[in-house]
Amino acid sequence: MIRSIFSKILLSHIGIILISTITLTLFMSYLVRSNAIDTKRQDLLFKGQAVIALLTPNILAGNVPSNESLARISELAGGRIWLINENGTVLAGQPPYNWARRFEEDRQEYADLFSNSPHSWIRPSYRRDPSIVVTFAIPEAPTPIVVFLDAPIVGVNKTVASLERTLLYSLLASLFTAIIAGFLIARSLTKPIANISQAAKDFANGNYDSRTTATANNEIGGLGRTFNTMADSLAEIEQNRRNFLANVSHELKTPVTSIQALSETILDGLAPKPEQQQRYIATILQESQRLGRLISDLLDLSQLEADELSIVCEKINLQTWLSTESDKLEALLTPKQIALQKNIPEQLPHVWGDPDRLGQVLTNLMTNAIRYSPEQSIITIRLLSTKHHVTISISDQGPGISPDDLPYIWDRFYRGDKSRARTYGGTGLGLAITKKLVQAMQGDIRVDSQVGKGSTFTFTLPIAK
Repeated sequence: MIRSIFSKILLSHIGIILISTITLTLFMSYLVRSNAIDTKRQDLLFKGQAVIALLTPNILAGNVPSNESLARISELAGGRIWLINENGTVLAGQPPYNWARRFEEDRQEYADLFSNSPHSWIRPSYRRDPSIVVTFAIPEAPTPIVVFLDAPIVGVNKTVASLERTLLYSLLASLFTAIIAGFLIARSLTKPIANISQAAKDFANGNYDSRTTATANNEIGGLGRTFNTMADSLAEIEQNRRNFLANVSHELKTPVTSIQALSETILDGLAPKPEQQQRYIATILQESQRLGRLISDLLDLSQLEADELSIVCEKINLQTWLSTESDKLEALLTPKQIALQKNIPEQLPHVWGDPDRLGQVLTNLMTNAIRYSPEQSIITIRLLSTKHHVTISISDQGPGISPDDLPYIWDRFYRGDKSRARTYGGTGLGLAITKKLVQAMQGDIRVDSQVGKGSTFTFTLPIAK
Protein backbone atom coordinates (compact mmCIF):
# COMPACT_ATOMS: atom_id res chain seq x y z
CA MET A 1 0.00 0.00 0.00
CA ILE A 2 1.28 3.45 -0.93
CA ARG A 3 1.45 5.62 2.18
CA SER A 4 3.66 8.48 1.05
CA ILE A 5 1.71 11.59 0.04
CA PHE A 6 4.46 12.35 -2.47
CA SER A 7 3.95 8.95 -4.17
CA LYS A 8 0.17 9.28 -4.08
CA ILE A 9 0.24 12.70 -5.74
CA LEU A 10 2.81 11.63 -8.35
CA LEU A 11 1.09 8.36 -9.28
CA SER A 12 -2.38 9.89 -9.31
CA HIS A 13 -1.11 12.68 -11.58
CA ILE A 14 0.47 10.14 -13.97
CA GLY A 15 -2.64 7.93 -13.80
CA ILE A 16 -4.95 10.81 -14.71
CA ILE A 17 -2.78 11.77 -17.69
CA LEU A 18 -2.53 8.12 -18.81
CA ILE A 19 -6.26 7.42 -18.53
CA SER A 20 -7.17 10.72 -20.18
CA THR A 21 -4.83 10.13 -23.14
CA ILE A 22 -5.94 6.51 -23.70
CA THR A 23 -9.59 7.57 -23.49
CA LEU A 24 -8.94 10.39 -25.94
CA THR A 25 -7.15 7.98 -28.31
CA LEU A 26 -10.01 5.50 -28.31
CA PHE A 27 -12.61 8.24 -28.69
CA MET A 28 -10.76 9.93 -31.57
CA SER A 29 -10.24 6.56 -33.30
CA TYR A 30 -13.94 5.83 -33.01
CA LEU A 31 -14.87 9.27 -34.34
CA VAL A 32 -12.50 9.03 -37.31
CA ARG A 33 -13.65 5.52 -38.21
CA SER A 34 -17.34 6.40 -37.79
CA ASN A 35 -16.99 9.56 -39.84
CA ALA A 36 -15.17 7.73 -42.66
CA ILE A 37 -17.79 4.98 -42.71
CA ASP A 38 -20.75 7.37 -42.68
CA THR A 39 -19.20 9.50 -45.42
CA LYS A 40 -18.56 6.45 -47.58
CA ARG A 41 -22.06 5.08 -46.96
CA GLN A 42 -23.68 8.32 -48.07
CA ASP A 43 -21.47 8.42 -51.15
CA LEU A 44 -22.37 4.83 -52.09
CA LEU A 45 -26.07 5.43 -51.53
CA PHE A 46 -25.90 8.39 -53.91
CA LYS A 47 -23.90 6.43 -56.51
CA GLY A 48 -26.17 3.41 -56.07
CA GLN A 49 -29.18 5.47 -57.08
CA ALA A 50 -27.35 6.48 -60.24
CA VAL A 51 -26.45 2.83 -60.97
CA ILE A 52 -30.08 1.75 -60.52
CA ALA A 53 -31.23 4.50 -62.84
CA LEU A 54 -28.71 3.30 -65.43
CA LEU A 55 -29.52 -0.42 -65.18
CA THR A 56 -33.30 -0.33 -64.73
CA PRO A 57 -34.32 0.31 -68.41
CA ASN A 58 -32.30 -2.68 -69.71
CA ILE A 59 -33.49 -5.01 -66.96
CA LEU A 60 -37.13 -4.04 -67.52
CA ALA A 61 -36.54 -4.81 -71.22
CA GLY A 62 -35.37 -8.30 -70.20
CA ASN A 63 -31.67 -7.63 -70.84
CA VAL A 64 -29.23 -8.54 -68.07
CA PRO A 65 -26.06 -6.44 -68.34
CA SER A 66 -22.89 -8.27 -69.21
CA ASN A 67 -19.91 -8.56 -66.89
CA GLU A 68 -17.95 -6.18 -69.10
CA SER A 69 -20.58 -3.44 -68.87
CA LEU A 70 -20.87 -3.95 -65.09
CA ALA A 71 -17.08 -3.70 -64.82
CA ARG A 72 -17.15 -0.30 -66.55
CA ILE A 73 -20.01 0.87 -64.35
CA SER A 74 -18.11 -0.40 -61.29
CA GLU A 75 -15.12 1.70 -62.25
CA LEU A 76 -17.32 4.75 -62.46
CA ALA A 77 -19.01 3.96 -59.10
CA GLY A 78 -15.74 3.18 -57.39
CA GLY A 79 -16.75 -0.30 -56.25
CA ARG A 80 -17.71 -3.83 -57.24
CA ILE A 81 -21.26 -4.40 -58.67
CA TRP A 82 -23.19 -7.65 -59.02
CA LEU A 83 -26.80 -8.67 -59.45
CA ILE A 84 -28.64 -11.57 -57.79
CA ASN A 85 -32.17 -12.97 -57.96
CA GLU A 86 -34.35 -14.13 -55.12
CA ASN A 87 -32.76 -17.61 -55.23
CA GLY A 88 -29.33 -16.15 -54.50
CA THR A 89 -28.09 -16.80 -58.04
CA VAL A 90 -25.60 -14.25 -59.38
CA LEU A 91 -27.04 -12.87 -62.59
CA ALA A 92 -24.13 -10.63 -63.52
CA GLY A 93 -20.88 -9.37 -62.04
CA GLN A 94 -18.29 -11.05 -59.79
CA PRO A 95 -19.09 -10.81 -56.06
CA PRO A 96 -16.42 -11.49 -53.39
CA TYR A 97 -16.21 -15.15 -52.38
CA ASN A 98 -17.74 -14.63 -48.91
CA TRP A 99 -20.47 -12.19 -49.83
CA ALA A 100 -23.33 -14.56 -48.81
CA ARG A 101 -21.90 -15.45 -45.39
CA ARG A 102 -23.92 -12.67 -43.80
CA PHE A 103 -27.22 -14.41 -44.75
CA GLU A 104 -26.37 -17.98 -43.80
CA GLU A 105 -27.98 -17.77 -40.37
CA ASP A 106 -30.69 -15.21 -41.03
CA ARG A 107 -32.72 -15.83 -44.20
CA GLN A 108 -35.17 -13.08 -43.25
CA GLU A 109 -32.43 -10.52 -43.61
CA TYR A 110 -31.78 -11.87 -47.10
CA ALA A 111 -35.49 -11.63 -47.96
CA ASP A 112 -35.56 -8.02 -46.77
CA LEU A 113 -33.05 -7.09 -49.47
CA PHE A 114 -35.81 -7.35 -52.06
CA SER A 115 -37.88 -4.60 -50.47
CA ASN A 116 -37.90 -1.22 -52.07
CA SER A 117 -35.71 0.47 -49.40
CA PRO A 118 -31.91 0.33 -49.76
CA HIS A 119 -29.80 -1.57 -47.20
CA SER A 120 -26.20 -1.19 -46.15
CA TRP A 121 -23.66 -2.84 -43.85
CA ILE A 122 -19.93 -3.12 -43.27
CA ARG A 123 -18.05 -6.09 -44.66
CA PRO A 124 -14.90 -6.55 -42.56
CA SER A 125 -11.56 -7.52 -44.04
CA TYR A 126 -8.65 -8.76 -41.98
CA ARG A 127 -5.90 -7.81 -44.40
CA ARG A 128 -7.35 -4.79 -46.17
CA ASP A 129 -9.63 -1.87 -45.44
CA PRO A 130 -13.23 -2.80 -44.57
CA SER A 131 -15.87 -2.37 -47.25
CA ILE A 132 -19.36 -0.95 -47.25
CA VAL A 133 -22.04 -2.90 -49.04
CA VAL A 134 -25.24 -1.21 -50.21
CA THR A 135 -28.11 -2.98 -51.93
CA PHE A 136 -30.96 -1.70 -54.07
CA ALA A 137 -33.94 -3.67 -55.33
CA ILE A 138 -34.79 -2.84 -58.97
CA PRO A 139 -38.38 -1.63 -58.91
CA GLU A 140 -40.93 -3.20 -61.29
CA ALA A 141 -38.45 -5.85 -62.46
CA PRO A 142 -40.12 -8.97 -64.02
CA THR A 143 -38.40 -11.08 -61.39
CA PRO A 144 -37.00 -9.73 -58.11
CA ILE A 145 -33.45 -8.52 -58.66
CA VAL A 146 -31.10 -6.86 -56.17
CA VAL A 147 -28.08 -4.81 -57.16
CA PHE A 148 -25.05 -5.03 -54.80
CA LEU A 149 -22.50 -2.24 -54.65
CA ASP A 150 -19.38 -3.07 -52.58
CA ALA A 151 -16.70 -0.39 -52.11
CA PRO A 152 -13.71 -0.39 -49.74
CA ILE A 153 -13.34 2.43 -47.26
CA VAL A 154 -9.96 3.37 -48.63
CA GLY A 155 -7.39 4.48 -46.04
CA VAL A 156 -9.60 4.20 -42.97
CA ASN A 157 -7.33 1.66 -41.29
CA LYS A 158 -4.29 3.65 -42.30
CA THR A 159 -5.85 6.88 -41.05
CA VAL A 160 -6.88 5.32 -37.74
CA ALA A 161 -3.47 3.70 -37.35
CA SER A 162 -1.77 7.00 -38.08
CA LEU A 163 -4.00 8.75 -35.57
CA GLU A 164 -3.36 6.10 -32.94
CA ARG A 165 0.37 6.31 -33.60
CA THR A 166 0.28 10.10 -33.24
CA LEU A 167 -1.73 9.85 -30.05
CA LEU A 168 0.64 7.17 -28.76
CA TYR A 169 3.57 9.51 -29.27
CA SER A 170 1.54 12.22 -27.56
CA LEU A 171 0.84 9.78 -24.74
CA LEU A 172 4.52 9.06 -24.26
CA ALA A 173 5.38 12.77 -24.37
CA SER A 174 2.52 13.56 -21.99
CA LEU A 175 3.56 10.74 -19.69
CA PHE A 176 7.13 12.02 -19.59
CA THR A 177 5.88 15.56 -18.97
CA ALA A 178 3.44 14.28 -16.35
CA ILE A 179 6.21 12.49 -14.49
CA ILE A 180 8.34 15.65 -14.37
CA ALA A 181 5.40 17.96 -13.60
CA GLY A 182 3.97 15.49 -11.07
CA PHE A 183 7.34 15.18 -9.37
CA LEU A 184 7.71 18.96 -9.12
CA ILE A 185 4.12 19.49 -7.97
CA ALA A 186 4.28 16.65 -5.45
CA ARG A 187 7.59 17.91 -4.14
CA SER A 188 6.31 21.48 -3.86
CA LEU A 189 3.36 20.20 -1.81
CA THR A 190 5.11 17.64 0.37
CA LYS A 191 8.35 19.51 1.08
CA PRO A 192 6.67 22.25 3.17
CA ILE A 193 4.55 19.60 4.91
CA ALA A 194 7.74 17.70 5.77
CA ASN A 195 9.26 20.96 7.01
CA ILE A 196 6.27 21.60 9.27
CA SER A 197 6.36 17.99 10.48
CA GLN A 198 10.07 18.21 11.34
CA ALA A 199 9.54 21.52 13.14
CA ALA A 200 6.69 19.99 15.14
CA LYS A 201 8.83 16.94 15.99
CA ASP A 202 11.70 19.15 17.17
CA PHE A 203 9.29 21.24 19.20
CA ALA A 204 7.82 18.11 20.80
CA ASN A 205 11.35 16.98 21.70
CA GLY A 206 11.90 20.14 23.73
CA ASN A 207 13.37 22.54 21.17
CA TYR A 208 11.01 25.45 21.83
CA ASP A 209 12.84 27.64 19.31
CA SER A 210 11.85 25.30 16.47
CA ARG A 211 9.83 27.06 13.77
CA THR A 212 8.84 26.13 10.23
CA THR A 213 9.97 28.10 7.19
CA ALA A 214 6.93 26.92 5.17
CA THR A 215 5.02 30.19 5.37
CA ALA A 216 4.11 30.81 1.71
CA ASN A 217 0.88 32.56 0.79
CA ASN A 218 -1.20 29.39 0.32
CA GLU A 219 -3.08 26.80 2.37
CA ILE A 220 0.07 24.95 3.47
CA GLY A 221 1.76 28.26 4.23
CA GLY A 222 -1.28 29.16 6.34
CA LEU A 223 -0.80 25.90 8.23
CA GLY A 224 2.86 26.76 8.74
CA ARG A 225 2.04 30.25 10.02
CA THR A 226 -0.57 28.76 12.36
CA PHE A 227 2.01 26.30 13.66
CA ASN A 228 4.50 29.12 14.27
CA THR A 229 1.86 31.13 16.10
CA MET A 230 0.98 28.10 18.20
CA ALA A 231 4.66 27.43 18.86
CA ASP A 232 5.21 31.04 19.95
CA SER A 233 2.25 30.77 22.30
CA LEU A 234 3.36 27.43 23.75
CA ALA A 235 6.94 28.64 24.11
CA GLU A 236 5.70 31.71 25.95
CA ILE A 237 3.51 29.52 28.18
CA GLU A 238 6.46 27.24 28.89
CA GLN A 239 8.70 30.20 29.68
CA ASN A 240 6.01 31.67 31.93
CA ARG A 241 5.69 28.30 33.65
CA ARG A 242 9.41 28.16 34.28
CA ASN A 243 9.51 31.74 35.47
CA PHE A 244 6.49 31.10 37.66
CA LEU A 245 8.08 28.04 39.25
CA ALA A 246 11.36 29.91 39.72
CA ASN A 247 9.59 32.91 41.27
CA VAL A 248 7.39 30.77 43.49
CA SER A 249 10.43 28.80 44.62
CA HIS A 250 12.29 32.02 45.36
CA GLU A 251 9.36 33.65 47.15
CA LEU A 252 8.77 30.54 49.26
CA LYS A 253 12.43 29.97 49.96
CA THR A 254 13.03 33.43 51.44
CA PRO A 255 10.55 33.25 54.37
CA VAL A 256 11.17 29.53 54.90
CA THR A 257 14.93 30.17 55.13
CA SER A 258 14.39 33.01 57.59
CA ILE A 259 12.03 30.94 59.74
CA GLN A 260 14.42 27.98 59.70
CA ALA A 261 17.47 30.09 60.56
CA LEU A 262 15.80 31.99 63.40
CA SER A 263 14.22 28.82 64.80
CA GLU A 264 17.59 27.03 64.81
CA THR A 265 19.19 30.04 66.48
CA ILE A 266 16.65 29.92 69.29
CA LEU A 267 16.84 26.12 69.65
CA ASP A 268 20.64 26.14 69.71
CA GLY A 269 20.62 28.68 72.55
CA LEU A 270 22.37 31.35 70.49
CA ALA A 271 19.78 33.94 71.58
CA PRO A 272 19.84 33.66 75.39
CA LYS A 273 18.33 37.05 76.12
CA PRO A 274 14.51 37.16 76.32
CA GLU A 275 14.27 40.36 74.32
CA GLN A 276 16.41 38.82 71.56
CA GLN A 277 14.23 35.70 71.50
CA GLN A 278 11.12 37.91 71.41
CA ARG A 279 12.51 39.79 68.41
CA TYR A 280 13.33 36.55 66.61
CA ILE A 281 9.88 35.11 67.33
CA ALA A 282 8.25 38.30 66.03
CA THR A 283 10.28 37.99 62.82
CA ILE A 284 9.26 34.35 62.50
CA LEU A 285 5.61 35.42 62.85
CA GLN A 286 6.03 38.10 60.16
CA GLU A 287 7.66 35.65 57.78
CA SER A 288 4.93 33.10 58.47
CA GLN A 289 2.28 35.72 57.70
CA ARG A 290 4.15 36.63 54.53
CA LEU A 291 4.25 32.95 53.58
CA GLY A 292 0.53 32.64 54.29
CA ARG A 293 -0.26 35.66 52.10
CA LEU A 294 1.80 34.24 49.26
CA ILE A 295 0.05 30.87 49.44
CA SER A 296 -3.34 32.59 49.65
CA ASP A 297 -2.50 34.73 46.60
CA LEU A 298 -1.33 31.67 44.66
CA LEU A 299 -4.58 29.84 45.45
CA ASP A 300 -6.67 32.84 44.41
CA LEU A 301 -4.74 33.27 41.16
CA SER A 302 -5.01 29.56 40.36
CA GLN A 303 -8.76 29.58 40.95
CA LEU A 304 -9.21 32.76 38.89
CA GLU A 305 -7.29 31.35 35.92
CA ALA A 306 -9.34 28.14 36.12
CA ASP A 307 -12.63 30.11 36.50
CA GLU A 308 -13.22 28.30 39.78
CA LEU A 309 -13.15 31.27 42.18
CA SER A 310 -16.59 32.04 43.54
CA ILE A 311 -17.82 35.51 42.52
CA VAL A 312 -21.16 36.45 44.12
CA CYS A 313 -22.29 39.77 42.65
CA GLU A 314 -24.90 42.05 44.17
CA LYS A 315 -25.89 45.73 44.19
CA ILE A 316 -23.33 47.84 46.03
CA ASN A 317 -23.70 51.40 47.36
CA LEU A 318 -20.20 52.69 46.74
CA GLN A 319 -20.42 55.62 49.20
CA THR A 320 -21.25 53.32 52.10
CA TRP A 321 -18.91 50.57 50.97
CA LEU A 322 -15.94 52.93 50.45
CA SER A 323 -16.47 54.56 53.85
CA THR A 324 -16.24 51.15 55.54
CA GLU A 325 -13.22 50.03 53.55
CA SER A 326 -11.38 53.31 54.16
CA ASP A 327 -11.54 52.76 57.92
CA LYS A 328 -9.77 49.41 57.45
CA LEU A 329 -6.90 51.16 55.64
CA GLU A 330 -6.18 53.75 58.35
CA ALA A 331 -3.71 51.42 60.05
CA LEU A 332 -1.70 51.19 56.85
CA LEU A 333 -1.66 54.94 56.26
CA THR A 334 -0.54 55.99 59.75
CA PRO A 335 3.09 54.71 59.80
CA LYS A 336 4.04 56.88 56.79
CA GLN A 337 1.63 59.73 57.71
CA ILE A 338 -0.08 59.47 54.33
CA ALA A 339 -3.32 61.42 53.87
CA LEU A 340 -6.26 59.78 52.06
CA GLN A 341 -8.31 62.16 49.93
CA LYS A 342 -11.69 61.02 48.56
CA ASN A 343 -13.47 62.68 45.67
CA ILE A 344 -16.98 61.19 45.52
CA PRO A 345 -20.00 62.71 43.73
CA GLU A 346 -23.16 63.15 45.80
CA GLN A 347 -25.30 61.23 43.34
CA LEU A 348 -23.73 57.92 42.45
CA PRO A 349 -25.58 54.88 41.07
CA HIS A 350 -25.25 51.45 42.59
CA VAL A 351 -22.78 49.10 40.95
CA TRP A 352 -22.86 45.37 40.35
CA GLY A 353 -20.04 43.43 42.02
CA ASP A 354 -18.87 41.12 44.78
CA PRO A 355 -18.26 43.23 47.96
CA ASP A 356 -15.58 40.88 49.32
CA ARG A 357 -13.68 40.64 46.05
CA LEU A 358 -14.08 44.36 45.47
CA GLY A 359 -12.56 44.93 48.92
CA GLN A 360 -9.66 42.69 47.87
CA VAL A 361 -9.16 44.81 44.72
CA LEU A 362 -9.17 48.05 46.72
CA THR A 363 -6.79 46.61 49.34
CA ASN A 364 -4.33 45.42 46.68
CA LEU A 365 -4.31 48.78 44.90
CA MET A 366 -4.14 50.81 48.12
CA THR A 367 -1.37 48.59 49.51
CA ASN A 368 0.65 49.18 46.36
CA ALA A 369 -0.01 52.92 46.51
CA ILE A 370 1.00 53.11 50.19
CA ARG A 371 4.08 50.94 49.62
CA TYR A 372 5.48 53.21 46.93
CA SER A 373 4.26 56.58 48.25
CA PRO A 374 6.74 58.81 50.08
CA GLU A 375 6.01 59.84 53.67
CA GLN A 376 3.52 62.65 54.28
CA SER A 377 2.18 62.37 50.70
CA ILE A 378 -1.43 62.14 49.48
CA ILE A 379 -3.34 59.24 47.98
CA THR A 380 -6.52 60.24 46.13
CA ILE A 381 -9.57 58.08 45.43
CA ARG A 382 -11.89 59.43 42.74
CA LEU A 383 -15.25 58.06 41.67
CA LEU A 384 -16.92 59.03 38.41
CA SER A 385 -20.18 57.83 36.89
CA THR A 386 -20.58 57.24 33.13
CA LYS A 387 -23.53 55.89 31.15
CA HIS A 388 -22.88 52.23 31.84
CA HIS A 389 -20.06 52.15 34.39
CA VAL A 390 -18.68 53.71 37.54
CA THR A 391 -14.97 54.49 37.34
CA ILE A 392 -12.77 54.24 40.46
CA SER A 393 -9.29 55.78 40.33
CA ILE A 394 -6.51 55.53 42.93
CA SER A 395 -3.65 58.02 42.46
CA ASP A 396 -0.38 58.20 44.41
CA GLN A 397 2.63 60.50 44.41
CA GLY A 398 5.20 57.74 44.23
CA PRO A 399 8.14 57.24 41.85
CA GLY A 400 5.95 56.11 38.97
CA ILE A 401 6.45 53.21 36.59
CA SER A 402 8.85 53.12 33.66
CA PRO A 403 7.17 53.01 30.21
CA ASP A 404 9.17 49.86 29.46
CA ASP A 405 7.59 48.14 32.47
CA LEU A 406 3.98 49.28 31.99
CA PRO A 407 2.94 46.48 29.57
CA TYR A 408 4.14 43.80 31.99
CA ILE A 409 2.99 44.97 35.43
CA TRP A 410 -0.06 42.65 35.24
CA ASP A 411 2.14 39.57 34.81
CA ARG A 412 2.70 37.27 37.74
CA PHE A 413 5.87 38.08 39.73
CA TYR A 414 6.91 40.77 37.26
CA ARG A 415 9.11 43.45 38.78
CA GLY A 416 10.78 46.08 36.69
CA ASP A 417 13.27 47.33 39.26
CA LYS A 418 14.57 44.34 41.21
CA SER A 419 16.37 46.40 43.81
CA ARG A 420 13.29 48.54 44.45
CA ALA A 421 11.15 45.40 44.64
CA ARG A 422 13.34 44.11 47.45
CA THR A 423 13.10 47.47 49.20
CA TYR A 424 9.31 47.75 49.02
CA GLY A 425 8.51 44.01 49.34
CA GLY A 426 5.28 42.37 48.13
CA THR A 427 4.62 39.01 46.54
CA GLY A 428 4.40 40.23 42.93
CA LEU A 429 0.93 38.65 42.52
CA GLY A 430 -1.32 41.49 43.69
CA LEU A 431 -1.81 43.24 40.35
CA ALA A 432 -2.29 39.96 38.46
CA ILE A 433 -5.02 38.95 40.94
CA THR A 434 -6.54 42.45 40.88
CA LYS A 435 -6.90 42.46 37.08
CA LYS A 436 -8.54 39.02 37.00
CA LEU A 437 -10.93 39.94 39.84
CA VAL A 438 -12.03 43.11 38.05
CA GLN A 439 -12.55 41.18 34.81
CA ALA A 440 -14.51 38.51 36.69
CA MET A 441 -16.89 41.28 37.82
CA GLN A 442 -17.34 42.42 34.17
CA GLY A 443 -15.07 45.43 34.63
CA ASP A 444 -11.81 46.67 33.18
CA ILE A 445 -8.60 48.10 34.66
CA ARG A 446 -5.76 50.23 33.36
CA VAL A 447 -2.82 52.27 34.64
CA ASP A 448 -1.41 55.70 33.79
CA SER A 449 1.99 56.59 35.16
CA GLN A 450 4.79 59.10 34.79
CA VAL A 451 8.22 58.52 36.22
CA GLY A 452 8.77 60.84 39.20
CA LYS A 453 5.12 61.99 39.32
CA GLY A 454 3.20 58.94 40.49
CA SER A 455 0.72 56.42 39.15
CA THR A 456 -3.05 56.22 38.73
CA PHE A 457 -4.83 52.85 38.66
CA THR A 458 -8.35 53.05 37.23
CA PHE A 459 -10.94 50.28 37.15
CA THR A 460 -14.60 50.18 36.17
CA LEU A 461 -17.65 48.36 37.50
CA PRO A 462 -20.98 47.95 35.68
CA ILE A 463 -23.94 49.97 36.93
CA ALA A 464 -26.61 47.80 38.54
CA LYS A 465 -29.92 47.81 36.63
